[in-house]
Amino acid sequence: MNLKPLLLIPTLSLALLLTACAGPMPKQDPGEAWIGLQEEGGSGDLMAERVDGKNINDGRYFEVTPGAHRLDVTLFEDPSGDQNQVDCQGNVNYQNFKAGERYKLVESSLGTHVSATLEDASGKEVAHTADFTCMPG
Repeated sequence: MNLKPLLLIPTLSLALLLTACAGPMPKQDPGEAWIGLQEEGGSGDLMAERVDGKNINDGRYFEVTPGAHRLDVTLFEDPSGDQNQVDCQGNVNYQNFKAGERYKLVESSLGTHVSATLEDASGKEVAHTADFTCMPG
């Protein structure tokens, strides 16, 4: 069985996702909360994946209605040296998103441990992920 066609599917999916990142950021809806993403030190690409289990259209940010939500993210860590790319998955639950507020999900890596902190507009931590689950990509 030839595996090359099967490997093409994830590669094309990633390419399409990354081309969506090339456009300008949309304006924030004042009736929703905006959650931006920030990687630590440019070691990879943190991408928004799902809100409450539903896929989102733009991996650069989350926009959610006020209230409680689960945000799922993937960190694609760049390979260094002889290492392969590592894909890390994590999620954060927050009960009190407010309309019109800006939040930031900040990735943090310490050795092999990857996690993220959700901060409000003033930089105060309001939620934290458990360690991400990482697998070779």
